Amino acid sequence: MNLYPPQIQPVSLLALRPTSSIWSFLPTIACLVGILCVLLIIAFAIRKRFRQSEVAGDDRIEEMLVEYQEMRRQGDLTPEEFRSIKNRLLLSRERESRQEAHD
Repeated sequence: MNLYPPQIQPVSLLALRPTSSIWSFLPTIACLVGILCVLLIIAFAIRKRFRQSEVAGDDRIEEMLVEYQEMRRQGDLTPEEFRSIKNRLLLSRERESRQEAHD
């Protein structure tokens, strides 16, 4: 009768590692990082375009005010009409700036 357990063969740590190593995943990881970079570049380009349009909107309001002021000087608008248009434009710009502040 054998009181000792059967002899266990030592298992090499190299035999336990999976057949695929981290190096086989490197191209996949590189592709994912590349895709992430492209998406970030696209997101920043879209963000930049929206910000430029917001600035252009403010410039457009100022241009409109100058045009209406010129019309008032030429007599095409009464001072009351000009004030009314001016108040509406400035009020709309103020509302937009409040919405931006809340967002």
